[in-house]
Amino acid sequence: MAKIQARNVDDALYQRIEQSAMKNERSLEGEIRTALREYYQPIVSEGPAMSERERWQYETGKRLKWLFDRLMADNYFRTFGRADKAGVPELVQLARQLDTSPGLLMDIMEGNEELPFCLADAIAEKFGSSAEWLLGNSGSPFTVTRIGSSGYTQFLLPENVGNYTFELIRISTGRHAGTLIILRTDENTGRTELAVITEAFYLCAGMGAGGHTNLKRFLLFLKTKSAHFGVNTFDFEPEQPDFDFWSVIGHHHPVWFQDANRRSTARWLQQIFIGDDPADWFKGWETDLKEISNTPFGEDSSNAGGLTSE
Repeated sequence: MAKIQARNVDDALYQRIEQSAMKNERSLEGEIRTALREYYQPIVSEGPAMSERERWQYETGKRLKWLFDRLMADNYFRTFGRADKAGVPELVQLARQLDTSPGLLMDIMEGNEELPFCLADAIAEKFGSSAEWLLGNSGSPFTVTRIGSSGYTQFLLPENVGNYTFELIRISTGRHAGTLIILRTDENTGRTELAVITEAFYLCAGMGAGGHTNLKRFLLFLKTKSAHFGVNTFDFEPEQPDFDFWSVIGHHHPVWFQDANRRSTARWLQQIFIGDDPADWFKGWETDLKEISNTPFGEDSSNAGGLTSE
């Protein structure tokens, strides 16, 4: 082996090396060899840089893995003693639903294969995710309909005829109190979609004229049209007072909001329909509440139209 000699070593440096050697129970030469070995680590080659295609393929695979893991964590399959990540058995189940190979899904997730457009669209259709997010990281992982800007009739009365049930979930506390989340489930396919109202009105006290006008129209719409579909109401109470609504909406599958640990049944809609005011929502707007309660179920109303601006 090679031999190294060093001259004119500073006395203070020599003493520090000697003390370190004694502390580590090594010879002076052994201490110096160890120090040199640790200081001069071998240079590790980083390998060739990824091409744009390889990087896109790799990042797409990471997003697909994240999506499947999130479906498991949100208990999309409603299984007892569920896993929080998608392992081989879960990937086999996912592949069967997508009519594809588990091996192909694994290769895509590991960055070894491209995610075909047709498969991205099939995943989006089956699981309510966003193909644009999967393929290019744009938008949110799961699709969300913003009713505040597009109106509610299209979501509650879709053009494609189906057997739908609806769940109205009101955030009851925190900085987003009064925000309304709507889940629409197609009983024939089992697919659940999510919409949210954040601007047109809130289910709480303290709104202005525009918000109350929108709220009255929405409630009249429900009372005159809901005979054609099932509606259940719930309260969602965040675990933390600083709960960030937008960190959840679009980042969890809609079934996340169906977990009984996160919500409880509520009667606020039934109360309004019979003229009871939940928590002074209609304080100063008692005539609106009276109009809603006096409107017969299933009877159309000229006020059951679209939304106005606050």
